[in-house]
Amino acid sequence: MVAATRLKMTDISKQKRFETDLSGRITPRHTVGQTVDEYVQHMRIPGDGLRWGAFARGVKLDNKQTLDELTEADTDWTVMPEVSAG
Repeated sequence: MVAATRLKMTDISKQKRFETDLSGRITPRHTVGQTVDEYVQHMRIPGDGLRWGAFARGVKLDNKQTLDELTEADTDWTVMPEVSAG
């Protein structure tokens, strides 16, 4: 597996964008969940008690996976609230 060196995140509407080279506030040792939390906070997206998740290539990423475990193909994320049927 090739470790990720850059990360791009956008919201579902593609209005908010964030890109990092994983050498600043967000490092390869951050988990997907920690990185999503940083994105939501950095973009000042109101949480309203929602859980947020990241999706790459149409697949939800595991919140406990570290960024250094991602392949280059999984570094372009869409960040959006998770919904559950209920």
